Parts: sequence; C-alpha cells; structure tokens
Amino acid sequence: IEPGKTWAFTGAPHSAWGSGDPLAALDFAPPSTVGKCSSSTDYAVAVADGEISRVDTGVAMLDLDGDGDDRTGWVVLYLHISSYEKVRQGTLVKAGEYIGHPSCEGGSSTGTHVHIARKYNGEWMLADSAVPFNLDGWVAHNGTTAYLGYLLKNGKIITASEQAAPTSLISVNK
Repeated sequence: IEPGKTWAFTGAPHSAWGSGDPLAALDFAPPSTVGKCSSSTDYAVAVADGEISRVDTGVAMLDLDGDGDDRTGWVVLYLHISSYEKVRQGTLVKAGEYIGHPSCEGGSSTGTHVHIARKYNGEWMLADSAVPFNLDGWVAHNGTTAYLGYLLKNGKIITASEQAAPTSLISVNK
C-alpha cells in the first residue's frame, strides 16, 4: 500500500494457490473497487527490497535474496497484478516501490485486489506461524475459517472483511 493511502484488508490467511491448505496468503483491496473487477489506478508496492524474478499473467514474484531464483530463499508472490505498468522481470526494487496495479488478472477473483503470499526455498509459508507474515509490524492471524482473521500491531486489530467494513481499513503513513 502506498504511503498516504487506505485500503481494505479483505482476506486473512487463506490458500496461497488454488484451494485448501496452506493458509499462506493475504488479500488487500484498494478503495472503490471492492466487489468489482477492473484495474485500479492505485499501486501495489514492494513489501521489501528484492529482484522481480518472474512475471506472468497477473503474477509478479519478488525474490528477497537477490539471486533471481524464486525457488530459493524468501520470495513474495503478488497475484492479480494488471499487465498495465507491471514491473518487469529482472527489475531491482526497494521496499515501497511500485509492483503494479491491483486487478483481477491471473487466477480466480471476485474483485480487484492484491493477493500476497510467501515462499521459503520453494515451500509456501503459513501466514500465522512461528514465522508469521509481518507487514511493517502488522502480524497476520488466522480466524475460525480461511479468509477470516485479523492483523495485529501494537494492540490494534484490523479485521478482514470482504465488504471492506470500517474495521478492515488499513493505512500507511507518509
């Protein structure tokens, strides 16, 4: 999420790819696109420094160890990234730099959003685990079922909501 923007946390830990386990992915939707399928004018940004090791329809893989191989070390999957202005394979990015626009491209989607998940040495990493998905201090926690759950930071809770309820809104300070 770009600094100064507010998005909705629309999916707590759920399947990284396809359906079922592992519950490794999180979903975030930019404003005014919840429930619609179109490319957003907002940008999804890099969660860390790295190299874009692979791009495909709706996909950008961010390799954090810098070897350009998304089968080794830590990698972040961005799914549903529009082909319009998407970062190119081989690009070195810093945390906060543009990856591309949220969309419905690639995979199954009920609305414009970004689906992110982590891999370590080629294996999906659970979002709520001993090494939790931590986005600038916001730590992912499972709910009673997939897609339900919350993010926790310094005692503050943001609850996932497919309808972008006020309790699901997350902002990044400038």
